[in-house]
Amino acid sequence: MKAIFLGTGTSAGIPIIGCHCPVCASADPHNRRRRTSLYLEAGGKYVLVDTPPDFREQAIEHRLPRIDAVCFTHSHADHIFGFDDIRRFNTIQDEIIPAYADAGTLADLQRIFNYIGTEHVVGFYRPRITFNTIDAPFNIGDVLVTPVEVEHGHNTILGFRFDADGRSLGYVPDCSAMSEAAIDAFRGIDIMILDALRLRPHLTHLTLEDSVALLKQIGAGKSYIIHLCHDLDHEETQAKLPESCFVSYDGLTLEW
Repeated sequence: MKAIFLGTGTSAGIPIIGCHCPVCASADPHNRRRRTSLYLEAGGKYVLVDTPPDFREQAIEHRLPRIDAVCFTHSHADHIFGFDDIRRFNTIQDEIIPAYADAGTLADLQRIFNYIGTEHVVGFYRPRITFNTIDAPFNIGDVLVTPVEVEHGHNTILGFRFDADGRSLGYVPDCSAMSEAAIDAFRGIDIMILDALRLRPHLTHLTLEDSVALLKQIGAGKSYIIHLCHDLDHEETQAKLPESCFVSYDGLTLEW
């Protein structure tokens, strides 16, 4: 498996517009965070998780070669508003690309992007997508994708477990609480990536302390925190983390 952290920041990105705090003004490139997204290469397939507003820049910067499927965690703006840029990969690949999400997220995507379908219309440049409802584990080629429900404030959204070739990765960028069943779904995984917004409590996200506590229960080989706001400086936060737990950053690439 190979995973690229395309973006690791919260919905406002870092630096935040008009902010001059130490993290937003930092010269450390690890503190520059685009909106959260992950690109996974596994089982000969290339899977994108979420399409944030920064997706075009992320795709160009990392020279993404193709997209075989898009998996959506939920329909908040910072996770879907780059969806239109999938159209370039339709052109490159000359293929319709499947998108996967729960029923509510699919309904939002089809409402917001109501021009997206499978038909190629001469003179129109728009994504060609098949919309697939996630209601059970499914396969993208040889990659087994297991949806895991987590709480995100008052909403239930999806995290994902990916398994291929004896390797595994868990991805939950937005989360305020996890049930025992969700923890069990990830327990003992190779790589676990989990929300850790800030130090202070938040209605819809885990704090750093809460995230670390959940990661200890999951017991992954390696753990990474993501969806970080400007309260968390990269180096200062890394110094607080336990062994085998790391602060993610844009462009971080894992291979195992």
